[in-house]
Amino acid sequence: MIAAPLQISPPPAVSQRPRKRILVGAYAISPARGSEPGVGWQICSRLARFHDVTVLCSPGVPGPDANCSRDEIAQHVARHGAIDGLTLKFVEPPPLSWLFQRETMLCRRTLYYAGAAAWQRAAYSIAADLHVDQPFDLVHHLNITGYREPGYLWKLNAPFVWGPIGGASNYPAKYFDLLSRKERLFYAIRNWTNGWQKSSRRCRAAAAKADHIWAISDADADMVRRQWGHPAQQMLETGTVRRQQGSVRDYDANRPLRVVWSGKHIGRKALPILLHALARLKNRNSVELTVVGDGPETAHWKSLAQSLGLTTIRWTGHVSQELALKEMSGADLLAFTSVMEGTPHVVLEALSLGVPIVCHDACGMGIAVTDDCGIRIPLRDSAASFAGFADAITRLAASPAELVRLSQGALRRADDLSWDGKVDQMLQVYDQVLAAA
Repeated sequence: MIAAPLQISPPPAVSQRPRKRILVGAYAISPARGSEPGVGWQICSRLARFHDVTVLCSPGVPGPDANCSRDEIAQHVARHGAIDGLTLKFVEPPPLSWLFQRETMLCRRTLYYAGAAAWQRAAYSIAADLHVDQPFDLVHHLNITGYREPGYLWKLNAPFVWGPIGGASNYPAKYFDLLSRKERLFYAIRNWTNGWQKSSRRCRAAAAKADHIWAISDADADMVRRQWGHPAQQMLETGTVRRQQGSVRDYDANRPLRVVWSGKHIGRKALPILLHALARLKNRNSVELTVVGDGPETAHWKSLAQSLGLTTIRWTGHVSQELALKEMSGADLLAFTSVMEGTPHVVLEALSLGVPIVCHDACGMGIAVTDDCGIRIPLRDSAASFAGFADAITRLAASPAELVRLSQGALRRADDLSWDGKVDQMLQVYDQVLAAA
């Protein structure tokens, strides 16, 4: 159950809103990426139109990409110019962050949050000094959006807002049969730890200090209310940018239906659901599948595809965001099979391009996708998902009119879920919290 949204008056015009000093904790930020880095950039760059925003962020991901974010931001600024009102403070990862904030090994994945907390402590130390020199009017812990890491900025003597946050849901037990042995162990540990992590002393302290919390899904908002005794307002963490190439699909059933799957190759993304669904099709030649991305499960999934007789899949491997969008813009349909998510950025990107979606009716995608822009499959068990995705793809392959209807709905839904609309909601809460303070 989600707490009733705050009754907030319309925000003042830009000229009427006094610019305030806002501190944002955004570990991940980049104008060249989706997911968490995209959330950081899209929100912070827009907030800077209205306030003076200082962002504490990581220069990149510990390991080979240690400076990827810093480099991508520098390239963006060189091409487009600096953003007035936006100041980025790069916090170098401390040793624990370097050691544990990687996902290449199971032991490191299970200890990821130990590394994340170390980085947050380093960020707080810098924030405390900045706050002494020139106090901030409001503090916002933005990402990483998982509830387990509230950071430490709430300790500052300033109004504090948090979110959107997610991560309350467990990996569904009836989908464990899709996982490799290593992934089963990881998600079993995650499900077990998820119970007591919700009672984390630091999470409770951050929630008690918070003037406002945004939660991604029903389950996340319910967790905030039950575990921490705090109301939460629902907000998807990602948004859309209407792109010039966004258009209604032109599929006519005289060629194969072009289906794209895009994401990191890890267990919860559940590509095997789509592979089993395609293996069930009576006419496999009616569909062409492109799989974008790579990750720890790539080899396992390729082996599964071969065992199912799916030999014509095109695997792109890792590509840039620009190329990933190009692959998606050439597709008729996005099949998004994940069984545990926040709100995947790829779903919002697909909507902005006019690409209909088949996904589970769960998590953030179950909120973002409606019956007017996609087909939602009940999240029951793996067999039901195999059948659901197979039926949806078969139906759309045979019904160009229905696919066109959903494509038109995708463009309309993209307008509803724009980044500008999301930031406007945040600004309204900022106004209310600042007025109360």
